Amino acid sequence: MEVIPVAEAAQRLSISDVAVYEAMRAGRLERAPGSDPARVTLASVQRMSTDRRAEAMRRRSDLRALAAHIDSLLHAPPGSTYLPATPHAALRALPADAYAIFGRDVLEAASARDRIRREGGCPTCWAHQSARVHQTHPPEDSATYRTLLGEPCPADTARWSAEADANRSAMARLRTTENTRRAEAERERARREFSAARTAAETAASRVRSAARRVAAVDPAVARQTAVQARRRAGFTASGDLACGCSANVYCPAHAAVFGTYDRGQAHR
Repeated sequence: MEVIPVAEAAQRLSISDVAVYEAMRAGRLERAPGSDPARVTLASVQRMSTDRRAEAMRRRSDLRALAAHIDSLLHAPPGSTYLPATPHAALRALPADAYAIFGRDVLEAASARDRIRREGGCPTCWAHQSARVHQTHPPEDSATYRTLLGEPCPADTARWSAEADANRSAMARLRTTENTRRAEAERERARREFSAARTAAETAASRVRSAARRVAAVDPAVARQTAVQARRRAGFTASGDLACGCSANVYCPAHAAVFGTYDRGQAHR
């Protein structure tokens, strides 16, 4: 069980340390047993991060409109009555859903977008690297993130293309594995059905033979009829002869030439 400090959990969730302790008390985060100072399990942090983002995205159906609103708060035009003096100070006024959806690293890159570009950097690359360090949600190749970070550089485009190719390859492997698993399951099911049917047929045939023997033992007429039916199944005609001319005891000329005798009993011996 992997555990991380409260400060790291707060960074990954884009919330405060106090909010992490409140989440532990509420049962949304799992505290590592016996940890002092408190540490939380990584699995519970990842689960809470996914849940918070999903809940926020259900509340905010139009992400591009949310991004435009965030951009207007972070980059208020000159002369605006908006109170925060700098874009970084405006981060404190953003709605909680913004942090749950985009993560602190993307929002900080968006607030410093103009400065990063003046220094020759790329806000999208900056957000991506910071998100990798803090394990938050990275920027995506979408109009929503372009509203916050501006146009990505060629390195971002190449990275997203490589990630898309890797995802397609992974999905293809998953589909192949799933198809193989289904085919094997179908073969195994067919084998079980065939085995069960064969066992049932053998059991039924055995019961028929046993019943025929019991009936034949008490009724000679049935015994004779059973023998006649057996001979007919073997290919004998009603007169006791085969279609080729062989009878019960004598071969036809063609078979006599093969066995060297007309006497079937002698040939059998």
